[in-house]
Amino acid sequence: MTSAKPSGDILGYKPAHVRPTHVRYVVLTFLCALSFLTYFDRVCIMRAQPEIQRDLFVSDAQMGWIFSAFWLAYALFEIPGGWMAERFGARRTLTRIVLAWSLFTALSGSAGGFLSLLTFRFLFGVGEAGAYPGIARVQSRWLPASVQGRASGFLWLIARWGGALSPKLFGMALRAVDNSSFRSTMSHIPGLHALATLPAWRMGFWLCGLVGLVWVVLFYPWFRDDPAENPSVNQAELDLIRGDAPAAKEELKNHHGAIPGLWAAMLTSRSLWAMSLGYIFGNFGWSFFVSWLPKFLLQVHKINYAGSEWIAAAPLLCGGLACLGGGYISDAIIRATGRRTFGRALLPMLGRTIAAVSIIGVVLVHSPWQVVVLLCITMAAYDLGQSSNWAAIIEIGGAHAGVAAGFVNTLGNLGNFIQPVVGQFIFNRFGWPTLFAVYATMFLLSAAVWFFIDPTEQFYRPEEFTA
Repeated sequence: MTSAKPSGDILGYKPAHVRPTHVRYVVLTFLCALSFLTYFDRVCIMRAQPEIQRDLFVSDAQMGWIFSAFWLAYALFEIPGGWMAERFGARRTLTRIVLAWSLFTALSGSAGGFLSLLTFRFLFGVGEAGAYPGIARVQSRWLPASVQGRASGFLWLIARWGGALSPKLFGMALRAVDNSSFRSTMSHIPGLHALATLPAWRMGFWLCGLVGLVWVVLFYPWFRDDPAENPSVNQAELDLIRGDAPAAKEELKNHHGAIPGLWAAMLTSRSLWAMSLGYIFGNFGWSFFVSWLPKFLLQVHKINYAGSEWIAAAPLLCGGLACLGGGYISDAIIRATGRRTFGRALLPMLGRTIAAVSIIGVVLVHSPWQVVVLLCITMAAYDLGQSSNWAAIIEIGGAHAGVAAGFVNTLGNLGNFIQPVVGQFIFNRFGWPTLFAVYATMFLLSAAVWFFIDPTEQFYRPEEFTA
């Protein structure tokens, strides 16, 4: 009898007697592209901040609310977005999400003042909400349970790099549409001559809005919620996906009577509440890197926004690598020890403790390069446990990973919502050292919550909420 042997396949082992197809790789590629776009579009506004404030007469306090508007809407609509993925399937839900956020990203470039930009950013958050619950649902059905840490590592690597490269790529787009050659060409094209005099940041947002449409055109006709419904998936790959992932076989009952009970189970889950608090605390510190980092570099180290594009990108690039490495390490610890809780908890607890120490050092050094190194260490240490966190949410969520991820993201993104507003108040009133001390405290709290998380138990009883 021939036994299955490891073959280096990052998304599961190949049985020796049958070669599974590789459709799950294509699915993961779509998810990674989506993950990149979510962070690219939400971070690009950071690069355009000085031009927006200048052209729309927006103060620091108002800019803080503009940053926060996205995160508030994103948090409020995460659970509905997760429910939609459960109720209507990830294929339809993710398509709706990408179309909506692309529209409101583009409309951000048409804002006429503080209130209109605030509204468009809020609606952008509404549109994007549910993306990661939808991704979680796809992961739980398309990928073997034994590789969730590694797969999550790839997703968060790409997400962080989307945020890291956003200022640079968006800056390149701004310079491309702001040069004299482009403007001269536009001025001679009937119907487009108005573009010759528009601020570059407006056209930049319009271009970003078009990118999501490409993803939708490629994704929607091809993807299927159930791997068994995709004709390109052979039985060997289907067995591989489902062999160690019972959740992949489970489906939500069609009758609506199960929904209140599912929500009650979710609201009484200690693990989900602890994970949510961990995200609130962690996101408060993390969101500095996609909001006030360029402002800090300008005020303290006299580095302007154009000059800080790569400096602002470096921590997120390091964080992405840490996400990938952390996913592999977490899965390896579980395989070696058989202790899932230990394998998932070690890296978040260790990494966020290191992040707390290193971010305090940022205000104790004077060289910009020392600052960059410490910020990179902070982000890498924080993100070392991100894949473990995401894999644990999927494991706790089981067949209902979408609603579990929606619940955690709803509460967790309150940290992202609070930080831009509270952050600007603290650094304007008390100075940057005080703000960094708050960040360090938040990182320590986000590590401590893992004492209350158990990724070995689903938040619901499978026999009650599965067909």
